[in-house]
Amino acid sequence: MNLLVSGAMGHIGSKLVNNLSSLKNIKRIVIIDNFSSERYISFINLKNRDKIIFFDEDLASFDIKKIKFNLDCIIHLASTTNAEKSFSNKKLVIDNNIECTKKILKIAKKNTKILFASSTSVYGSQYSLINSKNNDENIDPQSPYAESKIICENIIKKYSNNYCLMRFGTIFGMSDGMRFHTAINKFCYQAALNKEITIWKKFYNKKRPYLDLNDCIRSIIFCIFNQKIRNETLDVVTVNLKLFEIIKTIEKIKKIKKKFIDTKILNQLSYEVDSDRLKGLKFKFRGNLFLSIKKTLNALNFR
Repeated sequence: MNLLVSGAMGHIGSKLVNNLSSLKNIKRIVIIDNFSSERYISFINLKNRDKIIFFDEDLASFDIKKIKFNLDCIIHLASTTNAEKSFSNKKLVIDNNIECTKKILKIAKKNTKILFASSTSVYGSQYSLINSKNNDENIDPQSPYAESKIICENIIKKYSNNYCLMRFGTIFGMSDGMRFHTAINKFCYQAALNKEITIWKKFYNKKRPYLDLNDCIRSIIFCIFNQKIRNETLDVVTVNLKLFEIIKTIEKIKKIKKKFIDTKILNQLSYEVDSDRLKGLKFKFRGNLFLSIKKTLNALNFR
């Protein structure tokens, strides 16, 4: 099997590529990343390099003629991220994410499977449990980042005949390309350096969906090989948590200081997402918040 992974040096991609390259039925992996986030350690720690073809290039301007063989599956992770900061550069975020998605569709052949890393942030504020029966009825993006994800989803739906839109909860857990602007990882970084943990005040008692990185990687691999998954939208969430539950978990491991701050993100209500469709396909979530936080704190901690 031949694969392409865009944004391969990022939080998800850096761990995904090494997991994929260790599989016997994976022949070649094309990876495209422009190192805009400067996660060079992800490149240094690449394994099984005999299977990997690497392009240090911007996906939007990538020359598709450089790929000389057919691809069985494309995992499209490349994206301008950070929901909060996307308010200050809305046009850049939306335009870049759209252009990258259009390029993926140009690379894909007729039957190439496309897995797209979308986000549960497309739901915004909701009162009822979101699941496979009502997820497309509850679209209400509250940031330019989330808005770009919905636009890209619709482009893929229109032009691909073999896709899987994976709406990931907020990722937590360790990888070479780890990022620290999302809740759990940011809290771990601040706690490890004995900084004040900065908490969005209006979210403290609100519930949000989160995804353990190992569950994320396993779900992608599951969807690559599962032939039943075709032209689907899947919610991928390990656990729904209130911010104070995350803080309490960190406090079981380390003494912390808290500071409440405001955010430009608009959604103020709780929302929960159930990965019922994925579970119905016999995928099992195994993520453990306590163990993940403990591992992250141990990795970051100065003694």
